[in-house]
Formats: sequence, C-alpha cells, structure tokens
Amino acid sequence: MASPFENVKHIPSYEEIVKKIERKYAKLDSKLRELLNIKVKNKELQRIGLVYSLIHNTLDSIVKTMPHADKIHPFYRGLLDVLVDVEEYRKAILRLANARKILDKIHKECLNLMKLAQEPKECAHIRRSCIGRMMSVLRRNRRYIDFLASAIVKLRETPSINPEELTIIVAGMPQVGKSTLVKAISTAKPEIASYPFTTKNLVVGHIFLKHDRKVQVIDTPGLLDRPLSERNPIELQAIMALKHVKGVILYLFDVSIECYYTLEEQIRVFEEILSSFDKPVKVALNKVDIKDEDKVVKVKKYLKEKGFEKVFEISAKKGLGLNELLSDLLRDLI
Repeated sequence: MASPFENVKHIPSYEEIVKKIERKYAKLDSKLRELLNIKVKNKELQRIGLVYSLIHNTLDSIVKTMPHADKIHPFYRGLLDVLVDVEEYRKAILRLANARKILDKIHKECLNLMKLAQEPKECAHIRRSCIGRMMSVLRRNRRYIDFLASAIVKLRETPSINPEELTIIVAGMPQVGKSTLVKAISTAKPEIASYPFTTKNLVVGHIFLKHDRKVQVIDTPGLLDRPLSERNPIELQAIMALKHVKGVILYLFDVSIECYYTLEEQIRVFEEILSSFDKPVKVALNKVDIKDEDKVVKVKKYLKEKGFEKVFEISAKKGLGLNELLSDLLRDLI
C-alpha cells in the first residue's frame, strides 16, 4: 500500500484554470471568426461547449482523483488532519462535487435555450449569459480549488508506508544507531521517505520472508527520539499517527563508553513511548562492542524492574547479536 496521495496529478489553482480557459477561448474564437460557412448558433454552441468542458473536466478530475478522507487508512487520515485539516478537506471535495452538478444544470439549460433561439443576437446573448454563469460557479469555488491545489503538494510528501504491513518501528534517541540497524537487518537497500513536521527523513527497509511475505523496518529520526512532552500539539499528532501502523516498537539504548546521551535521558524517552503507544515494545542495548559495563548493569536493572526480562545486546555496526534479535522480533510479529 503506497501513500494514497502520491499518484494524484497536479491540481491547478483557480488562476491557472481561468488562464487556460481564456487562452483556449481566444484561440477558438479566432478560428470561428474565420469560418464563414458555419451558422452563428453552432459557433456559439462551440464557445459554450469549450468553457463547459474545461471547467467540468477540471472539477471532475479533482473530485475523482482526490482520495476521500473516510476511505483511506487511519494512519494517512491522521497525517491528512495534521497537514491540511481533514474537515476542510472533506468540505472542499463536497463543494466541488456540488459545483459540478450546478455546472451541468446550467449547461443543459443553455442548450435548451439555444435550440429555441432564432436570431444571431439572441444566440450571442444566451452564450454570454451561459458562460458568465459557469464562470461564476468557478469563481464562487475559488477557495476550495486553491485549498486542494495547495493541499496535494503537502500530501504527496507523506511517506509510502504500508500501515497494514507488519512493521518494526525502531525508536531511540539520536545517534544510538537506529539507521545502522535498519540497514543491517533489511534484505534490500532501505528507502528514504519524508514525514510531516520533521526535517529529517524516515529510513524504510524491508525484510523479505517466505511465501511473498515481508516486514517493514522503519527508522524514526526526528520522531521517537526525544521526549513527547517537548512536542507541540501538531508535532505530537503527526507522531501519534504511527499508532495506526501494525507491529512492534524496538527501542535502542546506547550503552557505549562514548554515548552522546545519558541513560537518564534515554530512559525518559523510553518511558514516554511506553505510556503513549499501545504496542508491544522490545529493547536492545546497542554498541556492546564498545560498551560501558556499568551502563549495561544499570539499564538492565532498570528494565528488569519495568518487567523486561529479555533484553538483547547487539552491535548494529559489527553485526553482533542481530540474528537472535531478528528471530525474536519476527517470531512475535508473525
């Protein structure tokens, strides 16, 4: 399952639509003026038809291609609400769908009036009135068109994570070795994906199993790497969207002699993750090839008091202990 927004084509702004109509209308008008053997009524019908089709096709494309909020996975719906406001998004699509119906009604009325018209002046009057009304429909929905045009630029940047796929979410403070671990246990080269409200990119790897099954492995720089209590509400909402991803959280502690953060700082983030996510949590002590034995003893004692009897000692860089860790993770996931 890719992001539901990544294949949505460019949505033109109101100004872009108007300029396109003006350009094509001028071209058609110039062509029709040179054709003397075509009846005035037919010329006016072509002018009406051009404007109608340009507006209708644009609205139709927007309504049909923009994913409906109620039909996408809760993970992506959570990101949608963070990025653009899900209620405003729903409203915009609904308004444009209604505008399309009004446009169809106006077009049908104009065609009926044109059938009855006899004089060239009458035909021209009907054409001006019809095009004016159709452009008015477009103008009244400018806000919703521009909202969706702007929204899709942001929404296309949502990460291509399959929230229904079994996932190992690797958490831990910066520089504890998360991305190194993802690369070490992934079958294929991990992909890079952006995520709302973090300047860093997610690293998404995959472990390919038998019978065409696979497990996602996600490194979360900028997300689950510092206390959630320090986040603003919008950042927190973006992070909480991860609740909807199936799988397990693997928290890494850096127990090396040169670790950047203290155990107390790492424990604080760990405890906030425990209290915020209703997911199984596994723990691994990383960089044991250069471990500080005192830190290992302290963190193991703390984890035992928290009920974590099984703690893995690994070195993602050296490949130590990874087979045992991965076997345990996959056994619980599958």
